Amino acid sequence: MSKRKRLLFAFLTWAPLFAVVTEDVTAQEPGWKQVQRVGPPRMYSPSVERYRYGHTNVNNPDFYPIPQEPVTRATYMRWLETSGVLAYADRPERGQGGLAELLAALAKYVQTGDDRWGQACITMLRDFHRATVQEVAEKGWTEQFATPPALIPVYRRFLVDGGAMAPDEAWFRGLWLYYCRNLHVWNSEPIEWRGACHRSMPEALAKGLAAKWYPDIPEAAHWKHYAQQVWGDFWSVKDLQQNDTGYLQDSVRAYAFSGDQLLGDDRYLSDSGMRPLWERLAVEITPDGAINPYGPNGGWNSTAALRVGILERVAAATRDGRFRFAAHKAMQYLLYQVEPTLKDHYLTVTETAPYVALAYLFADDVLKPVRPDSGSCVNYRRETVRIPHTDKKIVGKYLKEIDPTPNRGHLCCNTAFTDRTFPNKLVLRSGWNPGDLFALVELMPTSFPYNAGGIMGLNRWGAPFTQVVTSKGGTPENRMHIVDLSGTAPRRYVDDPDLISEAWRRGKMEDMTSEVELFHDADCATVARIAVQNPEGLPVRYIREFVFAKNRFLASRETVVFEVGFDARVAALWNTQNVGPQIGAHWANTFISAPVASNGQIEMKTPPADLLVYFTPQAGWRMEVADRTEHDPRTEVTPAQVRYVWEGTTTSGQRLYSTQLYYPHTPSRARASTVDLGAKAVYRGGEIAATAGASGITVVRDTPETTLLLAAFDAGLREWTLFNPGGEAIQCEGFRTDARYGYIRSANHAMAACVMVEATFLEWNGQEIFQRQERQTIER
Repeated sequence: MSKRKRLLFAFLTWAPLFAVVTEDVTAQEPGWKQVQRVGPPRMYSPSVERYRYGHTNVNNPDFYPIPQEPVTRATYMRWLETSGVLAYADRPERGQGGLAELLAALAKYVQTGDDRWGQACITMLRDFHRATVQEVAEKGWTEQFATPPALIPVYRRFLVDGGAMAPDEAWFRGLWLYYCRNLHVWNSEPIEWRGACHRSMPEALAKGLAAKWYPDIPEAAHWKHYAQQVWGDFWSVKDLQQNDTGYLQDSVRAYAFSGDQLLGDDRYLSDSGMRPLWERLAVEITPDGAINPYGPNGGWNSTAALRVGILERVAAATRDGRFRFAAHKAMQYLLYQVEPTLKDHYLTVTETAPYVALAYLFADDVLKPVRPDSGSCVNYRRETVRIPHTDKKIVGKYLKEIDPTPNRGHLCCNTAFTDRTFPNKLVLRSGWNPGDLFALVELMPTSFPYNAGGIMGLNRWGAPFTQVVTSKGGTPENRMHIVDLSGTAPRRYVDDPDLISEAWRRGKMEDMTSEVELFHDADCATVARIAVQNPEGLPVRYIREFVFAKNRFLASRETVVFEVGFDARVAALWNTQNVGPQIGAHWANTFISAPVASNGQIEMKTPPADLLVYFTPQAGWRMEVADRTEHDPRTEVTPAQVRYVWEGTTTSGQRLYSTQLYYPHTPSRARASTVDLGAKAVYRGGEIAATAGASGITVVRDTPETTLLLAAFDAGLREWTLFNPGGEAIQCEGFRTDARYGYIRSANHAMAACVMVEATFLEWNGQEIFQRQERQTIER
């Protein structure tokens, strides 16, 4: 069976694929009996080994093999020694690819002082120059914008420090000046691009270093000024334009590893204004050390090794052990993934080995790792807009001193910062312990592709439950998707004729904003409410509420308020690889067989865990299971989509909502009761296992104003989740309160944990828990 087919749905043979599911007509009839095939009748079988453990136990190394041993510089060197990348030093004439391939040899030179490693690096650099001269002869320029400015200064630094070369080597001077004089970062005629972007910043660093190292060259004054301009473009905002796990590495690595050689200090790493950026890179790391991809990306765990190298460097510069802790988490996960990584040249040589070598070169083992805060958080970023990149009058509205020379001073990536700040990510964290439940939610409204409110990652026991598409264009990712079926809904655009939309339409940038209306983090749960105005330019307000029960489940309620009526399709959706075998009329079991890395080329490892996706049932809504690849081949990494859909004509002021509960659990399947003919299919875990947990959920109340869910997944354990944003007084199931949001967990009828947000009273099981004159948030 081909890899692509394995990545499509892994349904067991009794579970219908691609389906529209309607409501149960009787309480006894299972929902899947009403399923009709509406797509290709593909059926696949998952590996039987994912069912063999019986329990999701992180203390069982067979189930959870992610290593937990301490990470030191010796760990990084062992990875380099066992990965095979040191063998590149045996034949160091590697062309332009040698910069990444020989960085391990540079680390070995620093470790041993053995000159053969240093000479291999010098031979590689000379051959890089040869290959660059050849490229220029063929094209008229070199387009190698990313790696040389980031890594060649690192080679120079450590080779000079070790005595393998002198600072004023004639051959190196020739290499660097030839490179800078022929660098065209967009593989086109223009040079000296502006903006805090992933091509302009490396170009400015390279030419600034040339001016500093060789002040006698005729370009020295001009290049120094150009480098200062681009540095100012960045330093005035101290943020990244790229909201992704792909392009961001080209924006940060050059200055993170070589910027101090231009600036003369480590301000890029240690300045207090840079702290929020580094903290963003750290808190996105899961408790198991993985990176959930988002935005344009290279696949599963992309930029993980980059973060190891950068966070080690940041930790050494700031003397903050929290960054070392995060770097070590990411490295432990990389050690777990070493086998599939080494199968792939790109993953090994481009994505991992250079940053492991840089981590070795810059880490400080004297600094001890310190566990960061274990709670959830919200972080923020500056807004970016897309504008015409060659119109210097327009670019001049955003940047200072635009070079009037033709083919200079163009805006890199058409992208500039505005003066607005928006929420960036909602990080829902149960802790930093192995296997802890974690979720990453996108909040930025104007990043491309748009996915504000979407769940970019959900993880438990080291397993991911979704993976976003590697794309530059929009794909709805685990959020409510609103479609204008009429094609007549008035779109709302920013009143600026120069702004360009995601679809590259000038003057048609959608007028979207987002805000975090409520956030409270308690020991047992996190509560948050976010709102997006005019999602994708539509005249609606989108609200998503979260109750994140730590190390238990994630509950969410999505509401859309129509400010103008139109024919619409509204779908709450979840993207995955597999649906089944358990499936009902408004819920389905899902799981990821293997997260996919290296731009769709390599299957990575994962402990086996399943996710129940449960929609509270509503009249007029239907559940669909769809193969996304039928309409968008980019979705092959997670081709299955489970969605709860409403279609109809809306009116101004109408509210539609969908409540979901996402419950991670141990995989289970039905087994034959006997080997004889007439055997029955039996779930060893009983009804809870047979329904993937859905039978344990009671919808106590579900209205546009209030949703109250009661979950009983485990014997003796009951959990209440409340969405009540209007603060209405409610009474049901021995539960009376006016809290806006709440979570209560009881064990054997005794309250074990509680958080009630903005409440004046709570009565539970006949007991008055608290009474207040004014609304307060109460934790127990």
